[in-house]
Amino acid sequence: MREAGPVLADGSLNEAAVQLLHAVSSVDKDLLRAVRIRPSRNNWLHAPWYPYRRGGALTIGRTIWFTGIWFALDGYGDGSPASNRQWLLHLAHEVGHLPQAKRFGYSLFAKCRYVAAFFLQYAAGFLLLKKDPHDCPLEREADAGRVVLLHLMADAAASGQLLAAVHRNDVQAVHTWCTEREPLIAALSATKDKGQFA
Repeated sequence: MREAGPVLADGSLNEAAVQLLHAVSSVDKDLLRAVRIRPSRNNWLHAPWYPYRRGGALTIGRTIWFTGIWFALDGYGDGSPASNRQWLLHLAHEVGHLPQAKRFGYSLFAKCRYVAAFFLQYAAGFLLLKKDPHDCPLEREADAGRVVLLHLMADAAASGQLLAAVHRNDVQAVHTWCTEREPLIAALSATKDKGQFA
């Protein structure tokens, strides 16, 4: 398990990552503090089944299962700024599924219903010949935080400051960074809600 960056050794998010992900995705901080990041090899299905180099993740209940590349030293597990950037962008999407999972519930039956809802939406996209199977309502809803964070990180200098602050778990620096950008975050979130950028 990673020792630095947004994910701690126990699989929880560091508090700086909680602050950032809350700011860009509006996901409740309690949900962000409760989530656990785990390698896919630790679940009995070893899901998700994305190819190693592509990477990917799957959110079920309060757990996000990441594929092996995210933990490997030759992948995104090296703690570098580039890897931390990838982690934060992917987490900004995956944590968007946490409120959905909460709406469905945490029982085994509820988790099965949640997975079935995705399966049905993916199947509908396949039947409609959509190029991207992830282009479905549940995925678009979850992706709002990633899209906002991607726009915010377009400024390389500001992005570098943010990545360094999250890496060292500097909650105050992340809070200040987000507070300075609150109007922009609100504008980006409103634009995304209207479907005006992808």
